[in-house]
Amino acid sequence: MSVVLQLSGAAPTDISVGASPLAELTAALHAYTEAEHHLGTVRWARGLDTEDSPDEPGTALDPGLRLRIMGWAPLWASYRARYLLPMSADADRPFDAELAAIADLPLPRFAELTGYAVRGGNSGAPLERVLHDSAQRENLLAAAELRSTTRAELARRLFDDPEALRDDLLALLADAADALEPDLLRAARTIGAHLPALRTDLAHDGPGEALAGLDPSASYRSGPPRVVFDKFHHGIVNVATTGLLVLPSVFGRPHLLVKHEPGAAAVVQYPLLPEGGARPGYAAVNRRLDVLRDPARQRIARAIAREPLTPSELAARSGMTLPQVSRHLARLREADLVTVDREGRRAYYQLDLDSVRRIGEDLLTALFR
Repeated sequence: MSVVLQLSGAAPTDISVGASPLAELTAALHAYTEAEHHLGTVRWARGLDTEDSPDEPGTALDPGLRLRIMGWAPLWASYRARYLLPMSADADRPFDAELAAIADLPLPRFAELTGYAVRGGNSGAPLERVLHDSAQRENLLAAAELRSTTRAELARRLFDDPEALRDDLLALLADAADALEPDLLRAARTIGAHLPALRTDLAHDGPGEALAGLDPSASYRSGPPRVVFDKFHHGIVNVATTGLLVLPSVFGRPHLLVKHEPGAAAVVQYPLLPEGGARPGYAAVNRRLDVLRDPARQRIARAIAREPLTPSELAARSGMTLPQVSRHLARLREADLVTVDREGRRAYYQLDLDSVRRIGEDLLTALFR
């Protein structure tokens, strides 16, 4: 399945880039509440659960705030509540203005979007009358109870007093932003430094190539011009009609989030990599796994993990012919699993231990993208 951004008829003004403090906060909260999906920030997340120490004061969250964050976690799980990202293509609004936009949402719309997040998606029965329609309420509660008691509790609170629920959510977001302020400020600086290059890429390369370059799972296709993201749900977005907001994210790694719902602008929140980091796609990770699955290549990998060897030396040690060894080395090299050093006419092959060590992490990154 895939999400397709149709670019036919889209003008440059239909695509905006910028920062969203609220979107970055909820990306951080997601990284905290689902730390196993975020290997790059798992140490940070675990640090929030430790008691303050004399060496690192202020690293832990208040226990009461931790419980509140966990209680609201369904809203920033894999399906994030739509209002936690900008509803329009306007970027760079301050955090207080983003919270005010949630407060100003018509209550039925807030309840509908909250219901989709509690349920875990908007592909099922509609929830636009969930506050008053008994069938929609029963549908939401049944779906929430199947997922978790936390989701079921949020559904009941939504039915009982949606205004109070919204007030509590806004208070929690404000408290979380205060607690995580140093981390969010560092993320904001990184995002701000990246925005000029992103705007240059969009202007120079065009939106198709620039958007496709945000993720290895994406591809640009012409006739008609469109960008296709490999996702676990299907959707087609007409950018000329909806508008598109592109948000870089530090805490969003490794996920690329594409939000597209009726009545709101489309949003792509994509992960920024740490300096020197790679962005492995599933195809690249799968190729490495396939290459190492062969027993003969495993024997070669074991030999050159210990020391650099020439193909001739490998042939003598493995009992394979030189052409066989050369073919296996070529496959390992295509998968970026070996390094080659040359001394005159001799080529010494050695296993790239960092690449092998990262396979597990890269696989998780690709699967959760």
